[in-house]
Amino acid sequence: MISKPTLAAIRFGAGLGPDHAPPHGAAALWDSLDRETARTVPPVTSWDTRLARAIERRDLRRLRRDGDADAQEALRLLNRSDRDDALADLRATLIRLATAETGFFERLSRFWSNHFALQAKTGTLRFLRAPYAEDALRPHLQGPFAEMLKAAILHPAMLDYLDQNRSVGPASRAGRRRGRGLNENLARELLELHTLGVAGGYSQEDVTQMARLLTGLTYTLDDGFSFRPNIAEPGIIEIFGTRYGGRPVTLDHILTALDDLALRPETAQHLATKLARHFISDAPDPQLVAHMAASYLNAKGDLPALYRAMLEHPAAWDGPLSKTRAPFEMMAASLRALAVDPATILGLSRNETRRFLDGPLRLMGEPHEEVPSPAGYSDAAPAWITPQALAARIDWAMGLAQLVPTDNDPRDFIEIALADAASDALRRASAGAETRAQGIGLILAAPDFNRR
Repeated sequence: MISKPTLAAIRFGAGLGPDHAPPHGAAALWDSLDRETARTVPPVTSWDTRLARAIERRDLRRLRRDGDADAQEALRLLNRSDRDDALADLRATLIRLATAETGFFERLSRFWSNHFALQAKTGTLRFLRAPYAEDALRPHLQGPFAEMLKAAILHPAMLDYLDQNRSVGPASRAGRRRGRGLNENLARELLELHTLGVAGGYSQEDVTQMARLLTGLTYTLDDGFSFRPNIAEPGIIEIFGTRYGGRPVTLDHILTALDDLALRPETAQHLATKLARHFISDAPDPQLVAHMAASYLNAKGDLPALYRAMLEHPAAWDGPLSKTRAPFEMMAASLRALAVDPATILGLSRNETRRFLDGPLRLMGEPHEEVPSPAGYSDAAPAWITPQALAARIDWAMGLAQLVPTDNDPRDFIEIALADAASDALRRASAGAETRAQGIGLILAAPDFNRR
């Protein structure tokens, strides 16, 4: 049976490693949150930097169309800088997880980044995921869900991804003048993915009414987020029996609706189920989910209450490790187990990052700065298990073991990397490897290490 410290480190944290004592259960994980929130971490590119480059890119494209001979080269260099910074963001976020005290905060950050999934959609705004998470999500990980929801939904990156700039109230001044109408993308994902969930009991009419209410939300590269009354649908809009809007329509009407969505029982159930499914099991214990949802509602949507309820319930500590580490998490856990110097990863060149991190992540099925849909990546364990993805994991693990100097005997390393989560079969196989590097690689590539 796996001990509680081992389970805590692997199921809820970044994994085991020689430089990090495993947390001794729920209290240690909980206590680490404040310290991990406050710690100094490698920075990622700021949203303001991405926005400034988008403005510059737009202006250079205009100059190029006007025949400016230097604009094309300036545009090439700008795009290269953006790509280089995206690779730097990959290195930084990987090291954040690999070197965290327990990794619980960083795991939560990854969960919410996937819950509010997006990626760059236009040629002007690029590489948005890391700056968006830094700007809209990480500051709210330990606050009310309503605050995170509002920061996420109103962020220019989300408005761009879900085409909110195309949504105009049909009866608004702009709608009547231009003959434009609703775009329901943001409203649909708000209900289906971000709050109530697919089983939340809403109808197509609810989606349409929510889309009417959300008109007015927009952004420009020069001004950022704004609310424009001239495109907002005027009048009273009823959603789930509550009336919003009026004449004039204001941003406060939308914010009130988001506050109300955050506190609906369906939202509590959706968030609790999704969080438990992410950390614990593809089919989490119904009593655990019910306890989490009730705690969330009793705390008026406070996210720490949701986390604490998960950690304190006995079902969170039952059962075998049945989830599969996502490729990014597998990489971070490997670096942690081998105690790779963070400076080694942060100092990788552009080509080294592409060859060692970016390319392998794509082959494993989790390309950096991309998501398969607004629903993000699946939490189901089989989603990561394909022939190509498994081959890529094995290749990367064996390659890392060859590249990283280590004096570890595989018989010692398996205790560092897996402790009592290692199977007897893996212990025998790694001990019998022809070389130490092969033994280390075998451990990192094994199902035992890739489970969480």
